[in-house]
Amino acid sequence: MKTVSLAAIAATVCVTGLLQISAADTARFRYLASVYADGAGASLKRPEGVACDATGQVVVADTGNGRLVRFTYRNKTLTPGAETRVPQLTAPVRVQINSKGDIYALDGKQRRIVHLGPDGAFRDFVTFDGAPAPATIVVKSFAIDAADHLYVLDVFSARVLVLDASGRFQKSLALPGAASFITDIAVDAGGTVLALDSISRRLHASAKDAGAFSPLGGDLGDAVLTMPTSLATSRGLIFVVEGSGGAIASLGQDGAFVGRQLTHGWQEGSLNHPAQVCVTDADEMVVADRDNSRVQVFGLTR
Repeated sequence: MKTVSLAAIAATVCVTGLLQISAADTARFRYLASVYADGAGASLKRPEGVACDATGQVVVADTGNGRLVRFTYRNKTLTPGAETRVPQLTAPVRVQINSKGDIYALDGKQRRIVHLGPDGAFRDFVTFDGAPAPATIVVKSFAIDAADHLYVLDVFSARVLVLDASGRFQKSLALPGAASFITDIAVDAGGTVLALDSISRRLHASAKDAGAFSPLGGDLGDAVLTMPTSLATSRGLIFVVEGSGGAIASLGQDGAFVGRQLTHGWQEGSLNHPAQVCVTDADEMVVADRDNSRVQVFGLTR
């Protein structure tokens, strides 16, 4: 089994292309490691999803190979593990882990969310029990909060469906009418739901127990130079991932621009169409670096 020691990587530096804005919540990125294969040496192929949990587990949606791959991150060491393949999941594009270690993965072809147990065994599909009409639900993305509620972006009906931990419908949040194209959602530690409008390059937010979205911050055109693709949150910051731009913009909780970092490229520490990202409890960001067919790890220095 191959092991990548983050502590052993010499000359850890801030990546070129760093744009730092003076702010209390600025997080500087520093390159730590890249991983290209699973524990058996089988290469990753265009991975689009990645999820982290509090135990050090990292699950990668290895989209081009139609599988999930597990990694373990402990003591500054990222260890590749075994693959998980189930016939119900053919093209994973997004992945999340709940507090019990259950894995949820969005199949990009079937547009269904597949629920796996901590052992990787198939359990069921998310079926939206009790959700209001229409019955057709087209899932673009989803998120899971600390209480294991699921937030599902339904682009067919322009809404976010909120489900409890058992998959039962709780409420529906209509997407803002002024939005051009919502491509991703995230939930912060306080329960605020964030929605990313990629075409208009704007954020919208719905606070916990609120019934609607409101604009968060202003136009992100100066902060996000190309069309953004995904969102993540961690410790007071919102991270907006630019796919074609190969960069990640940091925003404050109020949506104000903090910094834009990393660059497009193929060398270690640069990104080529990054997709989903997650942030570990140790404040490392794991990035599904899709078009480089690898996963990269960056430390966040605040």
